[in-house]
Amino acid sequence: MSRNRVIYQSKALFIAPNATGVQLWASGAATVAAAKSQPEVGLAAAGLSGYNGTGLLYKLDRVQNCNFNFTINRQDVNEFGKLARIGTIVNEPPTVTLDYSYYITDGLNERLMGFNFGGTTTSTAGAPAFDTAMVSGAGAISGFLTETQGQNYYILTVDEGEDVVGATIGSATDSVIAIGNGFVTNYQFTASVGDVPTASVTVEGFNIKSDVGNGTVNVGYSGSSPAIYNGSVTAPASRITGYNKYYKINSAQLGSVAGTGAATVTALRPGDIVLSLPNPSAANEASFVNVADVGTNGINIQSFGFSVPLARTTLSRLGAMFGYNRVVNVPLNMDLTINALVNELAPAKDLFNVLCGNQTTKEFTITLNECSDSQPGLSPRAKIAYNFRGAILTSENHTQDIGGNETVDLTYSIQIGGSNDNANGLFMSGSYATGSNPTLSNSYPNGLSGLLQDFYKIGSDRNY
Repeated sequence: MSRNRVIYQSKALFIAPNATGVQLWASGAATVAAAKSQPEVGLAAAGLSGYNGTGLLYKLDRVQNCNFNFTINRQDVNEFGKLARIGTIVNEPPTVTLDYSYYITDGLNERLMGFNFGGTTTSTAGAPAFDTAMVSGAGAISGFLTETQGQNYYILTVDEGEDVVGATIGSATDSVIAIGNGFVTNYQFTASVGDVPTASVTVEGFNIKSDVGNGTVNVGYSGSSPAIYNGSVTAPASRITGYNKYYKINSAQLGSVAGTGAATVTALRPGDIVLSLPNPSAANEASFVNVADVGTNGINIQSFGFSVPLARTTLSRLGAMFGYNRVVNVPLNMDLTINALVNELAPAKDLFNVLCGNQTTKEFTITLNECSDSQPGLSPRAKIAYNFRGAILTSENHTQDIGGNETVDLTYSIQIGGSNDNANGLFMSGSYATGSNPTLSNSYPNGLSGLLQDFYKIGSDRNY
């Protein structure tokens, strides 16, 4: 029977560790290396008969919305002697876009997408000790500068009226929308009084496909990869044909306990956010308000946000319909915005004084803590933190009307440095743990921690 509608309970968004590499651990693969380099053989010989391997996909948690679209750019072909076109050709690769948002928790979603958790200070680790794939001290987006294949994304839809969490996937009507070679092109963070801190992500891919009814009851949902390798659908045998061509969504990952994810918090609250701001005492500080997080003269912050635009250019070449990479456009500029209620102005400020010479750069840190009630008598435990270095004030906007409070909007600009530049850009720390959900951890051959460090690499390490 056909569905009457599709609502959020029946959908889930999954991410793959890569685009063209292995996304399915064969039952006969004894090591990570073996899993990554399966020979070009039939499914049965590779231990995949009936899709009996373990899928390496992971469900992104706390997703609030998910949208996708594609655009086919066609070129009309006309000629003298006929007014209407004689045909159309597709002369450039299509544009596939995925947008989604989710509530911030402990950094696991960001880790899966390829952000580097190098630490918010030069002396502290940014990732749990088990995650050896992280580069200590490096910027959060350092991996995006060297990746070449992106990641695949999969949108699962189960039967109407059924929750994805706890579902036995594999019916003839279960379906998957698969997006190949997805590259993150924008990451936006927003936190404000009364709202749950949220991240919004935009992804651009090379290809999109659908699979319907490819499941095996009590095993999971399987299909073929949507990835394009180096701009060609006729890829080398070791890439997206044979073993690497297949993906699988594990039923075990969607159990009633495992399906809500590994995060130890349901969501983070705006009341548990700590924003460390720079001291405004410097003579060449341009702001006319006290940008400080302590003291009676500090502004009362209402909202905080930033956006990391990773605009990309598609690299193409003769002989291939699709691009072979989407490289990040440089230089990389990001904006950080603060909205606050004004109380006291900063003393002795003169804009003229900051017009000559370089303005002193600032450093911000925003820490999202777990609810302090979870640890009575102890200090709040940080779940995720963002550190911004090299920030310069670019605008300050004061507004006031009858019946309202005076507010100020501050905008800071940051230019992101290279992977070995620890003075400019965005840096992150996360607390994602894998031992909090044994049911989820045990659904992978080496546990969830093994899945992250063995397959969910960053940068060039996942270009296989």
